Amino acid sequence: MVKKVSIFIITALFIFGILMTIYINTDKEMNDISGKLIRLHIVANSDSPEDQALKLKVRDEVIKNISPRLETLKDIEEVRTVINENLPYIETIAQGIVDTQGMAYKVNAVLENHNFPTKIYGNLTLPAGTYQALNINIGKAEGKNWWCVMFPPLCFTDIAHGVAPEKTMEQLKQTLSAEEYKLVLAAKSDGEVPVKIKFKIVEWAKSMKYRIANK
Repeated sequence: MVKKVSIFIITALFIFGILMTIYINTDKEMNDISGKLIRLHIVANSDSPEDQALKLKVRDEVIKNISPRLETLKDIEEVRTVINENLPYIETIAQGIVDTQGMAYKVNAVLENHNFPTKIYGNLTLPAGTYQALNINIGKAEGKNWWCVMFPPLCFTDIAHGVAPEKTMEQLKQTLSAEEYKLVLAAKSDGEVPVKIKFKIVEWAKSMKYRIANK
């Protein structure tokens, strides 16, 4: 009995050690990744079919009008500057769509930090974390959201339905370190721990630390 308990404890400690190694290594890379990207986040007034459809119309119009101003920029500071300078313009675009659809909602656009969970984005897996995002809130902003990556300009490709073009992936590679770039690609080797599992381990570990801290 004592031998079985000892084997169980050793096995548990071994597994815990592996998980903590994944947590320590992946957590730093996740934080670094989130600081190098800017996301677009559009929140619908509600989950009604009409409000969700309106959200997508706003998305299409904003991307169509803002993409020419951003898609050639290579530096994240330049992108932040352009977004901040164009916030009134972005609000006007979004508000115009809302008004033409006969909705009495106000639109608010702001560049701020926002927490995101782990998400699959085309052939990429983006880790949970605090990202800077252009948040466009429609009305009460109580509905499901839509998001994409503005920098590098993944919003301006149809990545959500397939694989990002080579040019876009090359810009992402230049933005991230070699390890970070490898981390966001979907794991293809049977010997690799899938990146989504790695990210979930980090989310779980952070959640446990938060619970312990608040007891």
